[in-house]
Amino acid sequence: MRGLIPEDVLAEIRDRASIVEVISGHVSLRKVGRNHVGLCPFHAEKTPSFNVNEDRAIFHCFGCGVGGNVFTFLTRIEGLPFPEIVERLAERYGVALPARADDPASRERDDLAALNDKAARFFQRHLWETAEAEPVRRYLHERGIGRAVADRFALGYAPAGGEVLVRRLGQAGKPLTQAVRLGLVAARRSGGGHYDRFRGRLMFPITNTTGRVVGFGSRTVPGIASGRGDAPKYVNSPETPLYHKGAHLYGLAQARTAIRDGGRALVVEGYFDVLALVEAGVEHVVASLGTALTLDQLRLLKRFTQEIVVFFDGDAAGQQAAEKSLPTFIEAGLWGHGAFLPAGDDPDTFVRREGADAVRALLERATSLFDFYLDRAVGARSSVPERARVAAHVAELVRKIDDPFAYDITVRQAAERLGVTEDLLRRGRTAGAARAPAPVATGAPGPEELLVTLMLGDPEVARRVEREGGLALFAGDAWHALGERIAERVARGERVDPATILSDLDERLAARITGRLLDDAAPDEETTVRIVTDCLAKLRRDASKRKRRALIPEIRALDARDDRARVAERQREHLESHPERRTDADH
Repeated sequence: MRGLIPEDVLAEIRDRASIVEVISGHVSLRKVGRNHVGLCPFHAEKTPSFNVNEDRAIFHCFGCGVGGNVFTFLTRIEGLPFPEIVERLAERYGVALPARADDPASRERDDLAALNDKAARFFQRHLWETAEAEPVRRYLHERGIGRAVADRFALGYAPAGGEVLVRRLGQAGKPLTQAVRLGLVAARRSGGGHYDRFRGRLMFPITNTTGRVVGFGSRTVPGIASGRGDAPKYVNSPETPLYHKGAHLYGLAQARTAIRDGGRALVVEGYFDVLALVEAGVEHVVASLGTALTLDQLRLLKRFTQEIVVFFDGDAAGQQAAEKSLPTFIEAGLWGHGAFLPAGDDPDTFVRREGADAVRALLERATSLFDFYLDRAVGARSSVPERARVAAHVAELVRKIDDPFAYDITVRQAAERLGVTEDLLRRGRTAGAARAPAPVATGAPGPEELLVTLMLGDPEVARRVEREGGLALFAGDAWHALGERIAERVARGERVDPATILSDLDERLAARITGRLLDDAAPDEETTVRIVTDCLAKLRRDASKRKRRALIPEIRALDARDDRARVAERQREHLESHPERRTDADH
């Protein structure tokens, strides 16, 4: 949507949407000085460190370092994509969004989603209002699923007639081509016409995080014929423009509030596992739709929590599944945990027999998947070749860890467990593999960061930095791009709005800036002038150092070719690049 909605419309939404009002719907705030403060909703704390500034329309937590504007806050707290946040705020504050008639793909997705929603209501009515569905209602009762939970998940029933949905869509004037694309109906191979793809089945609508139906799962029910005698027990929607296997999680729309509030998500495998756990009062549960957890599913869950527990079977197959999931968790930047059920149980049977307290006890005993892997791989009788193989595998795994602090701790712990040196596990780690630690606003800022922050708050600073060639000296690409953007706005006489600037920034970069802008210890005019002078001097010194370092290999190469004239020229440049040398020459 950023590419479809003009920046002035986004700015109007930010101007109308009081950030204090929006955040107050999620956080209890009180006015302290020029900011509003409260307990951060993104990490556990007892002393308020979460600050919101109405004038600048930004927020920042000095405890965990998150920050940004109203869009940033809502995408984090709601776990929704940016376009949906924009639409919500625009509707709430009366901002008209541009018509999307020029976006056929978006219009088609809206039409398909509306058709799926209509089909879900059709199935739901047939479950509760027809005599044909009595065996399905009885089956749900036998499995302990009450009406409230069934309605919460919009369970339904697909009639067994073969063309019931086809006729209903035809009566409503709906083109069957869209229903075919969604896998709701299919064209007959001979004789023409269409038939219902789901027949005589219990239906499980699969939704996205906002609750829109993207696809369906289905199950045969004892006592009801569902097509051929060899029909599979479970059938899902095929791949469609809305539904991609491995990209969705069953029950996430219903569970996201509980996940956010509790700070943890529980992942199970099947529909009935989710339904039975919710029926027992375990709300923070989602299902992987019958597959091993995918990278897309973990990244989706990561929008709501960093702590994810997976229920595995307690047998050998379950333990192997736990091991296989570890690399995916690491690639997603998460430290997964496993909770192991008694042999022969699944979450559905276990919670119905033992109750919710037993489930919670299992979750409390959940173990880190990395520790679990090491425990299994490094047995008391493991041989030297076996340990070598495990060490090589661990070295491959830890190379995928982006966070340098987590990487360092993990390497040290694994080396101790494996009986190898840390250096051996670190070998092969490329310089680019370890990213710089996520910057926090309380860390010592570099000259680029200080200048950009001051430029955001004072147009005169922006003009001076541009006039004295400071931007050309910036070493970091991100800071350079941001500084140029601010300088261009100032040159055009436009207002520099921090909330607008932050919209297009990396989240960690935005957090650093909001922390500086909301710091009550803002410098006065005299101090600001001194800081700018010092920062520009530091940038010039750093640029000179970079130039000298670049000249050294060139001088060596020219010397090897016995090019005395050019060697002397480059040596003179090297000498003159020293700031103190230039100062002496000026005198």
